[in-house]
Amino acid sequence: KPFAYGHPSIESIANRFLNGNIPVIDNTPALIEAHRTAHRTIRINKLIQLYNEEQSQIDASNETQKVLAQQITSGTNSNRWWETPLDQLNPRELYERYSHFSKLLDLFHFSRSKKIAIVSSTLAPTGLAKDAPTNFPLS
Repeated sequence: KPFAYGHPSIESIANRFLNGNIPVIDNTPALIEAHRTAHRTIRINKLIQLYNEEQSQIDASNETQKVLAQQITSGTNSNRWWETPLDQLNPRELYERYSHFSKLLDLFHFSRSKKIAIVSSTLAPTGLAKDAPTNFPLS
């Protein structure tokens, strides 16, 4: 059954049986090594491409960081929007300032409520005493 044993290839097995005792030339290790080399080359090229992409992102991030640091050190008004006097703002800028402060106030209230809830839950007694004052109507 030559089809049951396909090592190194079915063609070499068929040739051996058809032509008599021709020695089998086993070039499998060379084929495997060629495949491994090609696979390594492809993998290395992909890694180089990924490295180059990451490096370009890092470079872009560094440039952005330099620009932001330069803006901060120069003290531009865009970074310190809260310092501009109200009488120098147009209606759109006034609305934006109001919106910023409203969001800030909401965050402050949320943070304060969260801290109060955490503190009260850790300090809360396990049961309510009979003579403890409450603000809830009992009737």
